[in-house]
Amino acid sequence: MNLATKTLIGILMGIGTGLGLSIYAPVVYDPLNNYIFDPVGSLFIKAIQMVVIPLVFSAIVTSITATGSVKKLGQLGTRTMSLFVITTIIACTVGILTTIVVGPGINVTLPEHATSLSDGNSGGHGSSSSDTTKPPTLKETVLNIIPSNAIGAMATGNMLQVLIFSIFFGIAMAILGEKAETMRILVNQLNELMMKLVQIFMKVIPYAAFALVAEAMGNAGIELVGSIAKYLMAILIGLAIQVFIVYGSMLAFLSKTNPFDFFRKMMPAIGTGFATSSSAASLPITKSCCENELKMSKNVSSFVLTLGMTMNMNGASLSHGVAAVFVAQLNGIHLGFTEYLTIIFISLLASVGAPAIPGGGFVSLSMIFLAVGLPIEGVGIAIIMGLFRLVDMPLTSVNVLGDAVCASVIDKKLNYSTQLKDQSAVT
Repeated sequence: MNLATKTLIGILMGIGTGLGLSIYAPVVYDPLNNYIFDPVGSLFIKAIQMVVIPLVFSAIVTSITATGSVKKLGQLGTRTMSLFVITTIIACTVGILTTIVVGPGINVTLPEHATSLSDGNSGGHGSSSSDTTKPPTLKETVLNIIPSNAIGAMATGNMLQVLIFSIFFGIAMAILGEKAETMRILVNQLNELMMKLVQIFMKVIPYAAFALVAEAMGNAGIELVGSIAKYLMAILIGLAIQVFIVYGSMLAFLSKTNPFDFFRKMMPAIGTGFATSSSAASLPITKSCCENELKMSKNVSSFVLTLGMTMNMNGASLSHGVAAVFVAQLNGIHLGFTEYLTIIFISLLASVGAPAIPGGGFVSLSMIFLAVGLPIEGVGIAIIMGLFRLVDMPLTSVNVLGDAVCASVIDKKLNYSTQLKDQSAVT
């Protein structure tokens, strides 16, 4: 039995157990929640939080140094990165707008203890549903992105400052080149170590999903079932918009390709992404579909697909927007224009170093929650965590498809130049 099936079983058992015990046997539910459900769920979330800062730092630095200098990237790199930025911003915006319209967390009454944090501190204006702290203005947010103390930013979990420092650090390492080779090896090893930890933690997700969902359903009751359904609906609607409208338009107008024919030829890669929840595991299949079925240039596919594997997470970015708005709605937290911009900006930066492994998107999501002050614990995050492995499958499929769409557009736009490069390579 694969991990996705186990996770689905854990979710269903969690829903049944939480609802059944809270309605028919509350005397039994309370001790089970206190000594099993809550501790298991909290330990899992803390384990993920533990690796967020070192993983983000090492992943972003590794990604930047792996691309080399800006001069080496040239026209191909500039157009590729520009397209990645645009599609990521669109995806996150689609997720935000879809959730605002669907409203999965609206009109859901949660018990006060179910919305508060266990440690009473989220480090931001979203620490509780009754928090009346004025959110920072756009000016304050911009002025606060540069840390005066990088170590202090990491210690306090100021994710925006950690991201900015990581980008500067990576750029400086890329400029130094061989002089920083020892540091590059060290950071690469740190990145591999953190990714391995995430993979290890993901193996217990079925049991964590059971505990988290059982606790959430027991605390909030049957009213939360409709909220979970709407949350899933918001993600699926958003993904459909991203695929058929955004990607379809890009293929039809920029790549001059029939979208449905493109999607059909990409089905092996899409299916692999769905089954593995890993962009990295799907890369060989994606590359084969692009080069053999869609007849893209090997120069373009090798560069764009490899870079997109860790820097173009459209599906994950869309889910970031959905999850952030959903948790804000559940906890009665108002998100203004500044917070929405911050979510999009952090999602964009997070996609640069998001690990291309199952569950890697939750690390990025933690970054966004910390940046805008949303509670990293409670019913909202319990639902997201419980459903994450299940939702991760279609999200990864969209990530994979998004890389291929960008490669198709770049290949069309640079067709003449790539042909010249291929000819020069032969001669």
